[in-house]
Amino acid sequence: MDLKTKLKINLKNIPGKRFKRKYLIIECDDWGGIRMPSKEVYNKLLKANISIPDDWSRVDTLADKEDLDHLFELLLGVKDKNGRSSVMTPVTNVANPDFTKIKESGFTRYYYEPFPETLKRYGRHPETFNTWKKGIEMGIFMPESHGREHLTVQLWLEKLKEGCKNLRFAFDLGFAAVTVEGLPWVYQEFRPEFYFNDFSQVDFLKNSISDGIKLFEELFGYIPHAFVPSNSIFHPSLEKTLALTGVKYLYKNHFSYIPDGHGNINRKFCKIGRQTSDGLTYYTRNCAFEPRNPEYQGIDFTLKQIEASFRWNKPAIISTHRVNYIGVIDKGNREKGLKELKLLLDSVVRKWPDVEFISTGEFFSGNQIQN
Repeated sequence: MDLKTKLKINLKNIPGKRFKRKYLIIECDDWGGIRMPSKEVYNKLLKANISIPDDWSRVDTLADKEDLDHLFELLLGVKDKNGRSSVMTPVTNVANPDFTKIKESGFTRYYYEPFPETLKRYGRHPETFNTWKKGIEMGIFMPESHGREHLTVQLWLEKLKEGCKNLRFAFDLGFAAVTVEGLPWVYQEFRPEFYFNDFSQVDFLKNSISDGIKLFEELFGYIPHAFVPSNSIFHPSLEKTLALTGVKYLYKNHFSYIPDGHGNINRKFCKIGRQTSDGLTYYTRNCAFEPRNPEYQGIDFTLKQIEASFRWNKPAIISTHRVNYIGVIDKGNREKGLKELKLLLDSVVRKWPDVEFISTGEFFSGNQIQN
C-alpha cells in the first residue's frame, strides 16, 4: 500500500465519535431493486446491440431463496466474542416500476409495485420474502432504506415518452439501466433516484421518500434508522421530508454529490457526525469489499481498512453490494462472493477476537452500545 492510500484510510477515520469496543457493520446496497431480469434478457439486449453499462449489470438481479439460504448459512457460521452470528444490513429498495401500467398510460404516468410483488413476477421461489423475514427474526439480515426504487424515474419516463428506441426495447424486456447517448454521466443509466435537473421535479422526489419509508414499515414492521440514497446523490432540500418520516441517520460521502437543478452536479464537503437542523445525523462508511469488482485482489485491502477503523476507535462500516452474493444468473458469481466473504469474516475474528457483529440499526439505536 502506498503512502497516499495509507494516509487516506487513516485520515477519514479521525472525525467523529470514538468507541472502546470493536464493532463490525456490513452494509450491502441494492437489495429489492431490479437490474437484469434474466440471462435470456441479457442475450436479447446484446443481440440488439444495446449497451450494457458494466459487468455488474450482467449478473445483478433479485435474490432468490437459494441465494439467501447460502448467505444465511455463512453468516450463522461465523461468531463474534459474544457468540453472536455475523450480520448483514441489506440496504433495500422497496419498490420497482410496474412496466405494464406505465406502458398502458402511454408513458405519461409512473406506477410502482412493492418488491415482493416483483419477486413473484420474476418467478422467484414462493418462500423468498418469508426467508427475508426469517433472516430478520434471526438477527442476521436487518434491512435499512435505499429509497423507494433505484431509478431516476422522472427522467427515465421522459425519455420513454420521447420514444427512445433502445430504451423502449429494453423496457419491453423489463430492463431500465440503459446507456443513452447524449445524457450527462450522472444519470446515464437512470440509476440515481434523487438526481434532478429542474427544481420542479423535487416534489415528486419528496413524495417518493415518504411513500418509500411508509412501504418499508409495512413490509418490515419498523421505520428504518438509516437512509442511503442510491448512487450517493441527495439534495439538502429533501432532508426535512426524510426527517419527518422518522429516519434519524443519512448516509453521506465525505464529498457528496448534489444536483444544482440545472443539469449539473456539485461536490460539497460533508462533516460526518454533523446533526442537521431537521434532526438528521450524517454518517459514512470507512471500508469497502467488492469481490465482483474487476480490480478486486483479495481481502487484504479490506482488512487494512478495518484495521485503520479500529486504530481510531471507530466502527468498521463495510460497503458492499448485493451483486457479489447472487447466483440466479451465474452461480459462479455467488460462489466466489461467498467464499471471499467467509475468508474476510474468518480473518476478522482471528485477527480481532474482541470484535462484535452488529447491524446498522442496532448500532444507531444504541441498544447494544457502550462507549
